[in-house]
Amino acid sequence: MLSSTRRAQILDYSILHDATPEGQVIGWFGGREFSEFVRDEFGRLLVYAGVAPRRGDGQFDGDALREGEFIVLPGLIYRYRLKRRRAA
Repeated sequence: MLSSTRRAQILDYSILHDATPEGQVIGWFGGREFSEFVRDEFGRLLVYAGVAPRRGDGQFDGDALREGEFIVLPGLIYRYRLKRRRAA
């Protein structure tokens, strides 16, 4: 089992702080509009995937994220669309 300090460090890497909204506005969350896509600071495009779940203590549940998913504040999940390998 992960310590709370280690869990917090991992969660820190799962939050995108400088994401820029792109595409159409598709809803409201936390009193703000959110869009179908965001672009991270490296130029990668991520697509909306849902609302980030929280643990009983109110913190985001980083364990619930799948590969390629990140949290965009105030608490939305966006998924990086991994490039698919072409069949040879």
